Amino acid sequence: MEKLAKVENPKVPGLQVMATLIKRSKYKALYLRDDNIYEVFRIKKGKAAEIFGKEYPEREVYPGSEDLTTACGGICTRNLEDALNTFNYLSDEYV
Repeated sequence: MEKLAKVENPKVPGLQVMATLIKRSKYKALYLRDDNIYEVFRIKKGKAAEIFGKEYPEREVYPGSEDLTTACGGICTRNLEDALNTFNYLSDEYV
């Protein structure tokens, strides 16, 4: 995953924020978005696939909004302490 990522919300057309990686392990990540919200989640693995005629290998992907709170077990918060506690609590495994 990138140290700096552009995050788009498909449910809110035109909403884009940049997110800076704060902390990462092999299985989880903590980002700070430019709107001062921390996102913590288990890293999601994208399967190898062909998309619009282009082959993509297995790769890490930024979780969608539904993934953040379900499969990835993550949170969005303005509180760094809550974000760090969640980061430490999340299991060490890929989604």
